[in-house]
Amino acid sequence: MDFYETQKKYRNKKIISVTSFLIKVLLIVFALIVGWRIGASDNDVLMLENEKLAKKLETVKTDLEQKLISTKIKLREANHTLNVKNIREGSNYGVKAKKTLSIALARGVKEEKIIQHLKVLTNEKKCQKYDMKELSVSTENFIPPNSTLTLLGGSLRMKVQGSTISKTIEKPFFDSKKPIIVTLMYFGGKEIIEKKLPIKKELIANRFSIKLNIIESSLRGSVIIRYKVCKS
Repeated sequence: MDFYETQKKYRNKKIISVTSFLIKVLLIVFALIVGWRIGASDNDVLMLENEKLAKKLETVKTDLEQKLISTKIKLREANHTLNVKNIREGSNYGVKAKKTLSIALARGVKEEKIIQHLKVLTNEKKCQKYDMKELSVSTENFIPPNSTLTLLGGSLRMKVQGSTISKTIEKPFFDSKKPIIVTLMYFGGKEIIEKKLPIKKELIANRFSIKLNIIESSLRGSVIIRYKVCKS
């Protein structure tokens, strides 16, 4: 091998080496461009999703603001009507009703639900006859075995607790002249009433209502639960 052949051989190796290097650089640049493009595409998708969520939240916010304004207007009109009626007749109509309505709205009770309950109260109803059950009353130091009453196939459960006449174990029965605590569990809700006997209560669920009368029983340590179901 002479000098020219050797020079040509090394020149070819250098060309191959440089070409290989350039190809590697081009591949790296291509990979960076592809990676940047994929990242930019994902970022565009996330921005679009965020814009959709922002628009949805803005729509919900606007809807709630409109409902709040509508509710305030209706309350203002109702208050004005009641105030005019109170001034004309020198009475104080609707104070408790307005307070109850305001509390219900503040707690998030839907207007449709309030209207539905009012319809149940005002429409003509078809009621069953009164039924009657005996319920033992629990006290501080005495819990009878049958202290829970289940009615209407489990839709309504009741417990009654009273204060003992005497703190001794020999006289564990409740004092019917003192207020009793009635716990009502119905349709997934719970309500507690603390009053003296007799107690009247109406429970409302959709188009049905349950009228309760709790009165003193001739059986010591118990109360009588009179109830009937009405449908509007």
